[in-house]
Amino acid sequence: MSQKREVSLQGKDIMPTLDKERNISTFGFFFLWVGIAVQLATFTTAAQLYPSLSPGQIVTAALLGNLVVAALLVLLGDFGIKYGIPYAVYIRACFGYLGTHIPATVRAIPAIFWFGFQTWMGAFALNEITIILFDYSNLTLLIILFGAIQIINTAMGIDAIKKFEILAAPSILIIGIYLQYLIMTQFDITFSSLFTLEGDGGLSLGYGIVVFMGMYITMALNASDFTRFLKVKNADKKGSWFKANKGSAVSQVLGLLSSMILFTIIGMTSGVATGNWNPIETMTAVLGEGSPLVLVLCLAFVILAQWSTNISANLLPPGYIIVNYFPKKITFATGAIIAGTIGLVMQPWAFADALPQILIIISALLSPIAGIMFCDYYFLRKRQLNIEELYQSGGQYEYWNNVNPAALISYVPAGLSVFFFPDYGFFTAFLISNALYYPLMKFWIAKKYYQPEIFGKIEVQHSLAQQQPVEKKEAI
Repeated sequence: MSQKREVSLQGKDIMPTLDKERNISTFGFFFLWVGIAVQLATFTTAAQLYPSLSPGQIVTAALLGNLVVAALLVLLGDFGIKYGIPYAVYIRACFGYLGTHIPATVRAIPAIFWFGFQTWMGAFALNEITIILFDYSNLTLLIILFGAIQIINTAMGIDAIKKFEILAAPSILIIGIYLQYLIMTQFDITFSSLFTLEGDGGLSLGYGIVVFMGMYITMALNASDFTRFLKVKNADKKGSWFKANKGSAVSQVLGLLSSMILFTIIGMTSGVATGNWNPIETMTAVLGEGSPLVLVLCLAFVILAQWSTNISANLLPPGYIIVNYFPKKITFATGAIIAGTIGLVMQPWAFADALPQILIIISALLSPIAGIMFCDYYFLRKRQLNIEELYQSGGQYEYWNNVNPAALISYVPAGLSVFFFPDYGFFTAFLISNALYYPLMKFWIAKKYYQPEIFGKIEVQHSLAQQQPVEKKEAI
């Protein structure tokens, strides 16, 4: 018997959601995703990919990459809809009660990085506004203030996040379209002339696809952190996969693709027109001699875009992950504050010139986790989870010393494959993790540490869906 170690597994912010807590409509979920996806990292990446890729290749890469991500968002959001549990809890089934902290931490680091980076971009825009209006500049102070406002907004919870996204998303889309018009007018560019340009072949289309996937592969892992709050009829939750996920699919696919393609086109056009990947510098150059009011409006667009993405995509997920480290001691608000503070202290804006390379690394770290989750939930457990056991020390997900060897053995070679095949890294990592995890889990781990749902022995029931307290078993 493995050595017993106490593991804290329950906390009010990571328990399954009640029906009354599922208050986001399909329409609201769409705007939530528009707000999540309107990040200027897309603008920057699209600008940096030109001229290695042609404009047509950049848009194609963005479309294909985000279609794959959208499919994963829907597929991996299912256990949030069906069981109301967050990513940090579900991953216990794959990696074990303590092993869960490995994929959780790997997931949290990119989000924290992007929070700091995008806070810097928003503060950069704020700094330009204070220069225009008050002839005053203090970027460091504005980074701290802008970061603090976003952290407070996130710490107020999912309702505050949802309300901000619904207000901000339409404004961001409208101003984004206007900015595209201004760039094209200023530099006398038409879509016809833009898409007849050729790239120099420095990068492949596959590389571009993986780069764009790297932006939101992070969100695919923790899609359940959002879908657990989506309104779904009880009959649909217990019914077919299509009935349960139709609202999620429509909202996430349309919200993600509309925003990502728009920002890709804006960034790519800017890169072609100015040769500059920095959106704030581009706006200043394009509008500097025009109306100060228009320039302030466009810079406000940058601030809203960073704010709306950060609170939902870059603070909420690591907030839950930090709660999962010590669920009885840390609240979600505290987790969000810790994540945001780390994101500012690490100063990720120092790596602004290397975003495509960073996104490849993110794909290498996270793609195997997506593959393991997909294999575990769909191929092995057939969408059946023993929810009580996820929250009980000494339960069926204890494995070896509270770590699942099958997941770790599958993770390492799958992640390394990205660096050997960077043009198709996500796909190699996803497939290799599936190919290794399935036999290791089914024919070794699931038999040694019996997993009844894998062998179809039980139809798992779960009183925790009603958020009843669970009596703690023997400590691990």
